[in-house]
Amino acid sequence: MRITAVLAAVLTTVLWSATAAAQIQTRPTDPPLVTAANDSWYILGEPVQFAGELYYRAGATVFFNGNTMVRTGHYNGVPLYADTTVEPFSVILVPISRGMLQPYERPRRGELAGTSGSRAPAFPTALRPDTAVIATAPSAPTGLPVPVGAISVYTPATPAAAVTGPREVVGTTGFLPTPRAAAPLVTLRRPQGNDGIWIRFLDMQWVSAGTSVSAIGNFERVGEYAGLPVFRRGDADEPVIYLPTAAGRFAPYRARE
Repeated sequence: MRITAVLAAVLTTVLWSATAAAQIQTRPTDPPLVTAANDSWYILGEPVQFAGELYYRAGATVFFNGNTMVRTGHYNGVPLYADTTVEPFSVILVPISRGMLQPYERPRRGELAGTSGSRAPAFPTALRPDTAVIATAPSAPTGLPVPVGAISVYTPATPAAAVTGPREVVGTTGFLPTPRAAAPLVTLRRPQGNDGIWIRFLDMQWVSAGTSVSAIGNFERVGEYAGLPVFRRGDADEPVIYLPTAAGRFAPYRARE
């Protein structure tokens, strides 16, 4: 009789323990106390490095929700959060004030090329994993500044030249652009109908008529141009005037037809 009572007590204890273990209570995530509002990397718009990938600022700020958001890491002493309702490792949330977080999104390229995730991505999606990608920071809708490396050590790669021609496979590591023939050099056409130096005298246009001539001869003064005397040959009927240049020389000008 005593052994039966002991067995009953042990069974009751085991059943009570199992019942207590099955009662799991969850509590909301505590709101962040540390924010990135005054950190240089956030002010300068630098990307956040998390889990071996770069995440860029994307979209408007969101309110903290302790029922769906959990802490997933930290960056330069600032806690990072993830929304459990979206695809893992697609968006991280950075607290910037009490109760407000800034989303940072991972560009969908490389192994994520051709996918859209749980929501429409903020950055252009690469169509194929082997698509040539220019090594620059993507432009976010909120106007991402150029990273300058404030606290986190991040320096963007030199922009690569866009692949415009057909590509050829080099070994098994990637692609290189096929060299293209240089385009022919095109220059402006030589001007036609250019009369060179000309002056305006007696309401007519006079253009240079060749090299200067000696001032010795039958010249008579017929007027003035810009403070210089204007001459013509007294024994010639051609419409040519002369202006003095160097000592003892006249420059001829003919009337433009």
